[in-house]
Amino acid sequence: MLGKRKCKVDSCGSAAVTTLDHQAFCLNHFLLRCYEKLEGLDPRGRQLSSETVDLAPMRAFIEECSRKALDVSLQSENLSNLQRGRLLDILLWAGELFVLLRAPRTTLAPSTASPEGQFVLRTTSPDF
Repeated sequence: MLGKRKCKVDSCGSAAVTTLDHQAFCLNHFLLRCYEKLEGLDPRGRQLSSETVDLAPMRAFIEECSRKALDVSLQSENLSNLQRGRLLDILLWAGELFVLLRAPRTTLAPSTASPEGQFVLRTTSPDF
């Protein structure tokens, strides 16, 4: 698939198994990169915000990440159970994020009916 290419991480001498964001990665660094990026994209781990985000690059990464994880899981012959589990976890997480990005977003807005300064949840349409 990648021939004799090496992982793009400087201290790693392992052979690359796939690319992500146009960079070659060995299996372990591919898994780490996917987890880092998915965590950064997951709105469930952040404070609710009313700021708009550009969904196109987020969707593109999620699609690439899930496609590459599936390719690696189908093409690699010597995967450990832990590696297979992590690839499946990435596929499931990417699927959840894709659904979340399509669903209406919920934000906190100050309540005009409450003098105590409480907040209410407001649903907004996704940016397509």
